[in-house]
Amino acid sequence: MDDRIELGQLVCSKQGRDRGKYYLVIERINDNFVYLVDGEKRRMDNPKQKNIKHLMVYPAVACDIVQKWEAGKNPGNNEVCRVITQFKQALLEHDF
Repeated sequence: MDDRIELGQLVCSKQGRDRGKYYLVIERINDNFVYLVDGEKRRMDNPKQKNIKHLMVYPAVACDIVQKWEAGKNPGNNEVCRVITQFKQALLEHDF
């Protein structure tokens, strides 16, 4: 399994119709695939399955969202959108 990818990590699709779209990782399926959400089209109740070799991995991890998932709570789609927007803004400002 790719140890670089953690739950709550920001990733960007490199291939496919969703190329350039940012997601958070919500689950690792196996060595090659993860489930992703963006809070908009791919909501918490309908995650996207994606091959990890088609993802660009960023160092940002949404620890607060991961804590909620691990506690059995469902962070809202609005919260997922907000976190992705903050991470994208930080990328533009080169904060991480």
